[in-house]
Amino acid sequence: MTWTVIARKEFRDASRSKLLWLVVGLFVTFAGGAAYLYAQIPSFHIGGPSTEFSAVGLLVFLEWPVTVLVPVIGLLLGYKSIAGEIESGSVKLLLSLPHNRSAVVLGKLAGRYLVLTVGIIAGFLAASIFVAGSYPTAQVGASIGFVLVTIGLGWAYISIGTCISALTQSTTRAGALIFGAYFLFGSLWQPFGRLIHWATAGSFSFGFTGPPEWFVIFSRSSPNGAFHGVLSGLLSFAKTDAGLSAFQADPFYLSSWVAGLTLVGWVIAPILIGYLRFAGADV
Repeated sequence: MTWTVIARKEFRDASRSKLLWLVVGLFVTFAGGAAYLYAQIPSFHIGGPSTEFSAVGLLVFLEWPVTVLVPVIGLLLGYKSIAGEIESGSVKLLLSLPHNRSAVVLGKLAGRYLVLTVGIIAGFLAASIFVAGSYPTAQVGASIGFVLVTIGLGWAYISIGTCISALTQSTTRAGALIFGAYFLFGSLWQPFGRLIHWATAGSFSFGFTGPPEWFVIFSRSSPNGAFHGVLSGLLSFAKTDAGLSAFQADPFYLSSWVAGLTLVGWVIAPILIGYLRFAGADV
């Protein structure tokens, strides 16, 4: 299949241009540094230092920083994927070879997915070496699950960046829009939900009853919200297994598997939108 040829070329180019090693270095520094920082601050430890609870706490500690770093890298990896080829004119050469437009999109995505995946795995492997020497027991299953969900979040943002790249066909406009997308999903999504609550209920506050279920569903409909939704279930199981808390099941529409399907949707839907735009574009 020709998309695999393009994916291999994308990965080789990333390796030659040092992009791959930059991504690996960022994640090794991030995950290894976070594990070291966590070990040095006892107040972050769940259940006390050097316990199984501490290993679970490390995952909790990493949850928010992941939603800051991974979207940035994913969007930056994706925003030039199509627009860069169109602006440079190389897309014409690419399409003159035995590649159709769907192969170009899939190959570009797969190569970038692989770059990000290698970086994330390398980073968490570095952290796991430190954790293995610091804690006598660890939540291996939860840790693997955390890495997989983090990869899923990164793939979602690569898809979003690639979609924006295909829609704009301009690296300048795509760069501006990924900046907006980052803040929309990272900082503005929940305030927008509160604005809807104010428009419908006349108040920004939820009162003593807490947020209504529609607000929780809305919060989990973003890539970041879906990521947190999956981890809420994953870490609840981990905490229960570690004896930290009793597991309480959510309604099915607030369950971690629904959040997981939402995250998968954010990987797939932007690809389809971007492909439809690219398929009909005059390049």
